[in-house]
Amino acid sequence: MARLFACLLLFFASTAFASQVDLLLGKSSTIASAVESEIAPNDERDRLIQRLELAQKQLTELDNNPQAPDRDMNRFWITLSIYAYQQHIAALEGLDALKAPRANNQAASRTSNSVQLQQERQIIEQEINVLSSGLKAQETYLNTIHDELEQAQAELRLVQGQFEKAPPQSTQRSQLASKMALAQRKVATWLATLASIDARQQFNRARLQERREQILTLNNQIGNDQTKLQSALLDANLQAMQDQQQKYTQQQSLQLNREQELRRQLAALKQQREALQTKIDNPKTKHPEQLQAQLQALDQQEPILLHQLETLAIQTGILTDLMMVNTLDITFWKKRQALANNHSQTEVQSLNAAVEDWLVTLRDMQNAAQKSANIAQDQLDQLQKIGNSSAEVIQAWQEREQIYRNAATDFRHSSEKYQRWISDASPKDKTLAMRSDYWQGLIQSKLTAIWNYELFSVNDSVQVDGQNISLTRGVTVGKVCIALLLITVGFALCILSSNLIERLILKYTQWAEISVRIAKRWLLSVAFIILLINSLLIVQIPLAAFAFLGGAIAIGLGFGMQTLLKNLISGLMMLLERPFRPGDTIEVAGIRGTIVDMSVRAAVVRDVNGIDTLVPNSTFLEQNVTNWSYTTSIIRQGFQVGVAYGSDLRLVAKLLEEEVKRHGQIVADKNPEILLENFAADALTFGVYYWIDIGAGIIGRQVASDLRFMIEASFRKHGICIAFPQRDVHLDLTSPVRVQLETTSTPPNTKHDDSLGHTHAK
Repeated sequence: MARLFACLLLFFASTAFASQVDLLLGKSSTIASAVESEIAPNDERDRLIQRLELAQKQLTELDNNPQAPDRDMNRFWITLSIYAYQQHIAALEGLDALKAPRANNQAASRTSNSVQLQQERQIIEQEINVLSSGLKAQETYLNTIHDELEQAQAELRLVQGQFEKAPPQSTQRSQLASKMALAQRKVATWLATLASIDARQQFNRARLQERREQILTLNNQIGNDQTKLQSALLDANLQAMQDQQQKYTQQQSLQLNREQELRRQLAALKQQREALQTKIDNPKTKHPEQLQAQLQALDQQEPILLHQLETLAIQTGILTDLMMVNTLDITFWKKRQALANNHSQTEVQSLNAAVEDWLVTLRDMQNAAQKSANIAQDQLDQLQKIGNSSAEVIQAWQEREQIYRNAATDFRHSSEKYQRWISDASPKDKTLAMRSDYWQGLIQSKLTAIWNYELFSVNDSVQVDGQNISLTRGVTVGKVCIALLLITVGFALCILSSNLIERLILKYTQWAEISVRIAKRWLLSVAFIILLINSLLIVQIPLAAFAFLGGAIAIGLGFGMQTLLKNLISGLMMLLERPFRPGDTIEVAGIRGTIVDMSVRAAVVRDVNGIDTLVPNSTFLEQNVTNWSYTTSIIRQGFQVGVAYGSDLRLVAKLLEEEVKRHGQIVADKNPEILLENFAADALTFGVYYWIDIGAGIIGRQVASDLRFMIEASFRKHGICIAFPQRDVHLDLTSPVRVQLETTSTPPNTKHDDSLGHTHAK
């Protein structure tokens, strides 16, 4: 509802502004009627006239049907549609009127002197400023109406969906039908309003272009001798002020005569009242009731005369103010005329400072006169509503209201002259404080221009009654800065809030820290995308603004961003499929380790040596991945044990099984397997296989080492020899080797030779 009231405020503000522009440029309907014979039939205008007549007919039928559903809201939207059609028709008539020949006006301009041409140019420049401001306001209003249209269309689609789901021949379906009709009327109203504002924009743009062409024509007619022109303008303005002063003097003389006349009437009225009162008080007077009626009539005339005298006093006071203002104007302009050829900087600066101070006072007087005129208008409206006031009283208030209006107009004209004076003043003619204000305003204007600098614009179109209404949405530096600020601040708040939520979850829940961290990262990524889109929508940067980057983005994705995008999509798929989780033991690309972290780009795998390896997410999809704890964390491990030939094999198997079962970290639910696997060359090979739970943090290498220690101790205790490698050496000699055994003791100077197996004396 707030958005609706805002749109209506913009609508009536635009209408009021359009009315002022029409007054400034001339009523389009009057112009159109003057050249109606020269204008070809306009199918679009005929269609709008038919729609206007239909809307007026619907409004009449609605007024005649008090029982109509949603009568007030339907009346509201129909009324807005009528306003929109009327504005659209007026805009089309204005566009047609601009095509009428204007040779007479141009010929009249050519016969004017340079001073009149300069004054005409100043008026046209004011019109151009008003038109430019109006176009900006209409552009803002057009964008607002476009947003309201989209919202109304979404509401209509929602109601249509509810209507289709409602059971037939039900009260709910009837209510939804009325609601759907109201929504359709709302959409039609916004479409008509959108089309009317677009037509008014076209009319104002055409008028603006015409006035700019007139400025160029006037510049050519005026010439380039600005010094001579300025001197002539000063003389013309001074002469106009002196003429105005004479006019004020004449008005003052007339007011003085009228005041004397009113006072004579009051004196005569007082004498008549006293004479009548004397006759009434005389008991010999006949027919005293007639005299009493005459006395009452005189009593009624006296307030009227007093009110007229009060109005005349107000007019005299205002006229005195105007004469004082005009006298100061003449003084200022004479000083300016004297300083036109005198380049004394001190006097020029002093005069400019005095003008700026006086301009503030002059504007206050203008505002006071305007407010007094409004008060007089309100009082006049109140008297007309009551209906028992005399015509003389109403006429007095009308005169008072007109006095204030004329005074405000004269004050405004004087203010505009001083404003042009100040705008023509050079920065070098200002004091230090004025220079500071000048440069401050200049810097502010430059920064504003940079802030509003349009980087590029995007054309959006809306289909309205077979027409394409073009909406231009510009992307300015300010919008980009605000969007970046919103994204930065919003993402910073998201990070702070996510960190707080993460701490609370870890504190009050049993969720794994790594899982919470991964979820936070993905949520932050989604939040960034949402912030990006919402920031662009808030500052009204359309997403279509980045459509022209499609080719560049496609090329970038094809080359530079291919790997990044591939890893991002792979990470999203792994998040959905969950092939492994943090803490799982995996083996991929020759790397075996435990998943310790997962991000949008890569996963961190920590091997048995404590070394972290970043594995891109795409690797897990492109290569075979072994997850040792995908469905269960219980895995089988084993190793081989060799015993010497001749050992008791049953005893060996029994001892191996006992030692495996005796280890506390081996899963007791699953029986170990002791297998005689091979008759090797040097040993009888047994395979020892058992189950461990790696999810409980059990290290398989440590368990295997413990079992080897335990098996070696058990074999040594039972006299079982663990086989070792043996070698047979064959000697191929031509003569037999003589072997001699000596049993003598080895003297002190002998050395034992293990390689020969006996002792040699030295």
